[in-house]
This record gives sequence, structure tokens and C-alpha cells, in this order.
Amino acid sequence: MIGHASPWPSAGSQATQQASLCEVLLWIASDTFHWLHNGHHRYPPAPGEESFTDMNIRHLRQLLGSRVKVFQFNKDQERQNGADWEMWIHNRSHGVGLRIQAKKASKHGRFPFDHKVRKQNAYQCDLLVRHALAVRCVPVYLLYNHWDWQGGDEAEAARAKRLCGHVTPDGSHHGCTLLSAYSVQSEVGRKAHGYSLRHKVLWGESLPWNRVLCDRRSTTGSSPSRSGADVLTDIFTTVKGLTLMGLARASTHSSELTPSRGTWGDAEHVQSLHENGADNALAVLRDGPHRLPPHVLQLLEAHEAEPPPPPVPTVATVLVEVSDERARTLPQQFEGCVRYR
Repeated sequence: MIGHASPWPSAGSQATQQASLCEVLLWIASDTFHWLHNGHHRYPPAPGEESFTDMNIRHLRQLLGSRVKVFQFNKDQERQNGADWEMWIHNRSHGVGLRIQAKKASKHGRFPFDHKVRKQNAYQCDLLVRHALAVRCVPVYLLYNHWDWQGGDEAEAARAKRLCGHVTPDGSHHGCTLLSAYSVQSEVGRKAHGYSLRHKVLWGESLPWNRVLCDRRSTTGSSPSRSGADVLTDIFTTVKGLTLMGLARASTHSSELTPSRGTWGDAEHVQSLHENGADNALAVLRDGPHRLPPHVLQLLEAHEAEPPPPPVPTVATVLVEVSDERARTLPQQFEGCVRYR
């Protein structure tokens, strides 16, 4: 029987309202890590990507309470745009938006990064980037990981502890990591030119999502003094760094575009599209957190059961608020490490 030392506050309790985003993401990552390990090794089969995504969104809703709004849409529409869901960290006027495609590690640590959407005759990574920029979001992959395919590398787990304040003792904070979609585009482009797809390299470029989207950077002092704007700026800076790493990789391999990008015209036209895409990506990252786009402002005022249709189809949109009064709320003691036996 799977069990864990429960970190769950009772539903609707004050503790539920006070859990920080950083703590909740850490807990979700740990739960995903062990759930996937057990699915591959002890209680097969492993759950699918959709099951992980549905459960993790449910955890966000349950543990963050009134800080979060979740809107579910038609899941069949995912095939049109290469995204599972959209997430905005916001203070009701400005925010950081992510368009997220989830990928689950196989038993041996492989991911279907080169998935092609046949109806669109395009690679999923290209659709993800294209439609993310259409709604002023940063395109990312959310990797669901387990430790085994690293060969039980305890040294790697020990090294990860240098993240300081974002870790679990067993390394299970790597259960959910974020990777720039531009890194995936670059690697899929290399594969199209005859190279092997380097799963471990891409995994190594990903970062634990609780580290990227953390609303509690400082551990000094007895009470937080950072405003919601400070929280957003920190998250924006980390997301920008992750994206710039992907763009730098893509520029290094600019001649190795994915086939679905390379079929749009001659070489000169393709290069122009590549450069314009980089310009659009940088525009999303310019000048700090942006004003919320109209569709997000509409969702803030909408009822979760009756959302307006999104401008670009997606499975779900999650809105997490970090405005001043919420950013300054002290979290309760919260157990971040899920313990299994």
C-alpha cells in the first residue's frame, strides 16, 4: 500500500489559504516523482500524462484555496495548439504567463519530444511556441520525472540540495521540472538532420518548477516584506533566464530547424521566420511582468463554471494570485516531502 506523511491541511481551513505557491509546487513534484516511480516499478502501469496533469491542477486548486482560479476547457482542442494548459502568476494587473505542454518520462527516461500533430502536419513543439506567443505567454515543457533512469545517482541528488530551500531530502523535487520549448525545438531539429534525440541533455536543462515559480525567495527574517510586485519580478526573471537558455541553444543550431518550420518556404524565408520568432519571444520577456492580456482579465471576473472561450484553445487555464496581501501572508508549517513505503 502506498502511503505518505500527509501535508494536507483540511479543505477550506485557514492553513489551506496560507500555503505558499513554492511549497505547493514542491509537494506536487514530490508526489509526482513517487507516483511515477511506483507506476513504472511497483504498481504498473504508470499513469498517463493527462492523469498527472489533472491531478496536479486539482492539487493547486485545493491547496492554494482562494489564491487560485481554474478553468477547464475542451481537451480535444489540445491537438490544435500543442499545449496542455496555460498558467498565469499575477497580481490582478500584471503577470507572467506560461503555455505548458506536459511530457512524462518513460521507464528508461525518454520523452516524446518529437511528437508530430498529423492533422496540422507540424511538430508539437512548433505549435506550442507559435500559439504561446499569440497570447503573450512563454512556451515551456513540464516534465514528469522519476529518479531510476539516472541509475539511482545519489551524487546527483546530493548536488541538487544546493538549490537551498527548494528541495526534498530524497531529490523528489525533480518530479516536476520546466524546460524551454526553444530547447526542445533545437533538439528536434538536430534529430531531423540525422542526430539522436538527447533526452538526458534536455532533462539536464530543465529546472524544478517550484524553484522557477517560487513566491518565497527569501528565508531570512520572521516575516516576509516583499510585495506582490517583487514576487512577480523574481518569477519573471527566473522564467526569462530559462527561456534565454533555450533561445541561445536554438540560435546555435539555427540551420537545424524542425521540418514543420522548414516547409513554409525557401531557406531565406525560413530564416526570416526563425529570426521573427526570436524577436517575438524576446518581446514577451521585455520590461518585466506585462499587463494582463484581455482574455486573462476576462477570466479574473468570470465564474469558473462558465468561462469565456480562450483566444487560443487549451485544456485548462490556472490563475494564481500573488497580490500584496497574499504575498505577505505567512504560510503555515507545510511538509514538502511526500514519504512512501
